[in-house]
Order: sequence, then structure tokens, then C-alpha cells
Amino acid sequence: MMSSAACLAQSLGFLQQDSPYDSLRTSDRFPVYPAVSRLPNKGVFKRFLPLIDIALQTENPLKGKLRGGFNVDLEKSIFFMRFSSLIGVYSNYSLFNHNGLTLKTSPIVQWDPSLRIGIKPSTYFSAQIGLDRNFYGEGARSLFLSDFGKPYPFASTRFNIGPVNYQAMLAYLYNKSGQQKFHMSHLLHASIGKRIDVQFFESVIFNCGDSIAFRSFDPYYLNPFVVIRPQEYALGSGDNVLLGIGASWKLPNKGKLYGQFALDDFLLNAVLKQSKYWGNKFAVQLGWKHQFTKNKLNYKMRIEANVVRPYTYSHLGESLSYTNGSQVLAHPLGANFWEGYAQLNVSKKAWSLWGVVSFGAQGVDSSAVNFGSNIFLPYTNRPYDFGVALLQGKTTSFINTRIHLSYSFKKFFLKEAFCEVLIQYFRNQHFTYYNITPLIGIKSPLFNDYRF
Repeated sequence: MMSSAACLAQSLGFLQQDSPYDSLRTSDRFPVYPAVSRLPNKGVFKRFLPLIDIALQTENPLKGKLRGGFNVDLEKSIFFMRFSSLIGVYSNYSLFNHNGLTLKTSPIVQWDPSLRIGIKPSTYFSAQIGLDRNFYGEGARSLFLSDFGKPYPFASTRFNIGPVNYQAMLAYLYNKSGQQKFHMSHLLHASIGKRIDVQFFESVIFNCGDSIAFRSFDPYYLNPFVVIRPQEYALGSGDNVLLGIGASWKLPNKGKLYGQFALDDFLLNAVLKQSKYWGNKFAVQLGWKHQFTKNKLNYKMRIEANVVRPYTYSHLGESLSYTNGSQVLAHPLGANFWEGYAQLNVSKKAWSLWGVVSFGAQGVDSSAVNFGSNIFLPYTNRPYDFGVALLQGKTTSFINTRIHLSYSFKKFFLKEAFCEVLIQYFRNQHFTYYNITPLIGIKSPLFNDYRF
């Protein structure tokens, strides 16, 4: 059975995200699982968990996925290590990874390793290095840094002084162009009293190995205490800088309000003239979540809205866009969209029933013109500078729904048997796509599953 401490950590994860500035946080999407073995005589805490993820789509021909692997945690004194590995085959990749409106049907084999090594010599300082994903924020989505996409090499340092926490992280990102691409980010988290938390975020995407500009690696960004935007101006570079501010407020009734605002570029004069200048690129998130127990049933609910202006997160090309490989670093939809997100989870003992719905609209690019949704494309290929409005381009509406029923075998390495219905709907002036996918399977509930 799961310990009371682990259950408490899950509760804190949903309402407080434990440590929204820390990529090792526990959350409702990454449950705390029980210890399989302990070695108290050596002062070591070890946890081993075999992972499986099997799902079948009940239609003819039969489609689905099969993944297997393991997760190992080692903790001793000031040292921590987590290693996990998953390898699997997908017979229909589009069911399990939504990337815009592209539907892939060919089989694919994928290996998904992750490694995280940490050291905490004091209560005021800690450091990590590894190959993994990271997430900043309180929401189901993040407009700062999301765990959507593939893992990447990173190194981070963190400083804790009372209610103030500060983390600096350097990541090496994959880039098809051949240039070396890096991401440096800073996140300052401060608690104001017992109910209010604020976060200040800044990051820069920069590269080196440019055969045309002969640009070398910029060591100036490695200073964890430098402010990135003034440093970028001092270097005279055209790197991709993103600024953000987040806040959350714990409500008296065990609920929480939260939000994020990410700013890519901004021209005040264009805002005052209401000219809808293309360079005013920003993203906004507002959300509310709540949990309670009634009649021995545990309820969790969330309502969230995300709006991202055209061309946000994009740059002169993929080598400076806010992306890693073929996937984005923030919201899975990229830019030029609005989205509503709602979630309800009802559970009792080992049973859980939950539903999620994502709905909204996105202005999709054409084959010849970049209207601002595909952040991999250079923003220089835009049709005009002014009059740039949200959802410009081929406006496509979408509704995606998941209904999921599961039973957890907590004594059997925390596995769950589940059945699920996935409903996808897209519509614009040229086509309508509608699909209902029933799924059955068994898995380890440790994956943040971005099916839409």
C-alpha cells in the first residue's frame, strides 16, 4: 500500500506542485510511488520500479503500443540519482503524441531514457545534472518550460534562502540544422505569506558553430546571477529571449488560482496605437484547481485557459526557436491559438474515473505563408507587419476529450489496468476530422501523457 507520506505528497502536488521551481517536484501527473526495497543498515534508500505501458485500440486492424522498462532511485545523505529507461513500439504514433494537426500512421520504435543526478550539500544549495525533461508552473500546461517532448541534457544549480528560491539551468537542445543549440533559464520563486507565491522567469536560446557568422559559445550566459535581457543587448546578439511572471493564490477552501504571462517581444508604441504589430508576442495562462473529499470519494478538478499570440516562441529559424528537435518547449500547440482545458477526477481506494476536455481554435499556416502557428518556421516569412490578429490563417477549431477508468494494483509495483475513450474533432473551411478511439491496457501511471 502507498504510505501516508506518499499520499500527502500527491495532495500537495495537485494544490501546491510541491516546488514549482524544482524539476524534481512531485505532482498529480507523476505520483509518488512506494519503496520496493530499503537498505537502512547502509544508510541508503533504494527504489526500483519495473515500468510497463501496454494499450490496444479496439478496432480493425488492431493498433496500439507496447513499452517496457524500469525506474531506479538511489538516495544517500546528500546524494540522489534517478535512472529510467523505456523502449517501445507504436503501431499508430498519432494516438499517443499529438503534434499540431499531423497524423502519423507508420509504426515506430522509440527509446526514452532519462538520468538525473543531484547533490545537496546544505539546505541553501543544491545542483543537478542529467538527461531528462523539466517543467515550470502550476498548470496542466506550461508557458515557460513544459515536459512535452523528448529529454535533453541539462545542468542546474539551486539556491534556497528562506521563502526565496532561485534556480539556473543550462540545457543542450537538438537542432536539425547542425548548429549547437543551448537554452539558459533562470527561475526565481518567492512565497509571500502563507497563500501567495510569485515566480519570475527568464530564458535565452542561443547557438554557436555558425559557419557564416563564425560565432563561438557565449560563456557570459553561464553566470547564474546575470540578468539575461541586458546581457543579450550587451553582446549585441539576436538570441531568442523569453521573459515571464507567474503567480498563485491558495484559497481558503483548499482551492488555488494560478497564472502565467510569458513575453517574447513587445513594442509599447504599437500597443498604444492598437496596430496589432506582429512583434508583440506574448502568452497568457489563467487557471483554477480544487480538491476535496465527500462521501468517501476524492475529487480533483481543474479549469485552465491558455492564449498565445502569433509568432510567439519563434525566431529566424529552428536553430533559435523555442524548440527541441521536432517538438516545442512550452505549450504543445506552439502559437497562434486559444485553448480551454477542463479536468475532473473522482477516485475511491483503487478505483479512479477521470475526464479531460481540451477545446479551442488555432490559426494554421499555409504551405507558402507563415501565419504564426508553426514556431519552427522563420518569422521573416510573414505576410505583413501590422494587423496581425489571433487565429489569423486557416482557422481550425478542435475539441479533444478523454474519459478514463482505471483500477490500481498498488501492491504489484503500482500498476493500473484501464479502459479509455479518446475523442478527437478538428474542423476548418477545408476539412472535418472526427475520430473515436477506445483503448484498453495496463501501465505504470508515471507518465505525463500528451495525447492532445
